[in-house]
Amino acid sequence: MILYLLLGLSSAVLAVLLTPVIGRGSTRLGLVDAPGGRKVHAHSVPRLGGVAVVLSAGLGLALVTALAPAGIDPLAWAGMRPFVVAGTLVFAAGLIDDVRGLAPGPKLLFEFAAAAVIMSSGLLIERITLLGYTWPLGWIAWPVTAAWLVGMTNAFNLIDGVDGLAAGITAIAGAACGAILVVRGHGPEAMLLAVLVGGATGFLFYNFAPASIFLGDSGSLVAGFLLAATAITGWQKGATALAAGVPLMIFALPIADSALALIRRGAARPADGRSVRATLRQIAQPDREHIHHRMLAMGWSVRRTVLVLYGITAILSLLALGTADVNTP
Repeated sequence: MILYLLLGLSSAVLAVLLTPVIGRGSTRLGLVDAPGGRKVHAHSVPRLGGVAVVLSAGLGLALVTALAPAGIDPLAWAGMRPFVVAGTLVFAAGLIDDVRGLAPGPKLLFEFAAAAVIMSSGLLIERITLLGYTWPLGWIAWPVTAAWLVGMTNAFNLIDGVDGLAAGITAIAGAACGAILVVRGHGPEAMLLAVLVGGATGFLFYNFAPASIFLGDSGSLVAGFLLAATAITGWQKGATALAAGVPLMIFALPIADSALALIRRGAARPADGRSVRATLRQIAQPDREHIHHRMLAMGWSVRRTVLVLYGITAILSLLALGTADVNTP
């Protein structure tokens, strides 16, 4: 347990130190998010916060590893490798989008490539357990796993619409998933979540309303992907699968928001006529109808909105922890 606390603390401290530096560099390069349209902020804000979170997580992991008296088991590094490789692909897609823009099609290609890395390592959703019944998926495990990884990756991107929301939910959900992984003995995945949670928490010092820097796609996409991928480990590995309701409860807010967005945009009639291409463009088109936007439209402040959504995520995470089967495999 001490190792995970050190990982989280080191990455949090590094995020506090590095985020202002990344923010100033982003501003000098003109990589800022301008106000207007669906944006809720009133002035330009640097948008490379994901670089600070990922860099802090990576440096925190390297620092603790270097200073640990016994080091880290080589098997743990081997266990982290597919997550690191896949996460790097997702981070690259997000960073390209933050710097120069990336169309939805190429972005999805990056995400599916990252999902393929995870699945080729043997990590698949092979069965689903609900209400005491377990259904093996067989070959359908491959498309189901890909849909879960890519869907959750974009779900976290969609909730990154107001100051501090995505980073805070990453910290809360990551802590809940990390607790399950620690108890069940999945060290490599728990270590990755420890540095992710620490980096997101330190970043919140600057991202909470009023934000001086935004998470950007390079941060929100990586957070969603790593949380989704490591959740499969705690969900599937071992003699007894965790109930599917556990990750669904922890990630309920981003899942619900993205599902509503998909239904809403898919049902809307495109301006240039209904066709597959036009409908896909309509689905990819951002709007101001997300849960957090509706709360703001009711007259709630950004801080109140974010804190209420934090509270909902925390309560659901505690309920998930209370119902999870955490027996070691």
